[in-house]
Amino acid sequence: KANAPPLGGLVLYWLFSRNQLEFVLQDIAVIHSPPLADMAQYQETMLPVINLERHFGLQELATSRSTKFLVIRAVSAEKALTKAIILAPLSLKIQELRTGFAGSRPLSLPRNTSDILGSYSLPEGGLGIVPDIAGICRQLRLRGSESL
Repeated sequence: KANAPPLGGLVLYWLFSRNQLEFVLQDIAVIHSPPLADMAQYQETMLPVINLERHFGLQELATSRSTKFLVIRAVSAEKALTKAIILAPLSLKIQELRTGFAGSRPLSLPRNTSDILGSYSLPEGGLGIVPDIAGICRQLRLRGSESL
């Protein structure tokens, strides 16, 4: 579930396939280095730490739960494997999407709408959003190289 208020009356969810989820971490040391992306070490590699709500310009809700960190992998258009760490301050649910969900109208978020691969109407008034993790990581690398 996204850590944001409903959008147009729909509760927002970030959708990842089970194959994309590599690992769930309880605690990591995040290195903040503005203007570059936050980074954290995972298996001897530094990965970007992405707050999807912030990336898409959504208002974040206050939360008292401990944040989990999802290591997500994606394949870029160039067939390169990309990994990122996604902040998950709310409870995680792994569930099978069966019948009862369908593609939704094009989604308009406050920022970076081009980083959405698709959106789906979910049962019970939810909206599932598929973020383009490879595209977001590519943007972060480009932004980082401009700052050097």
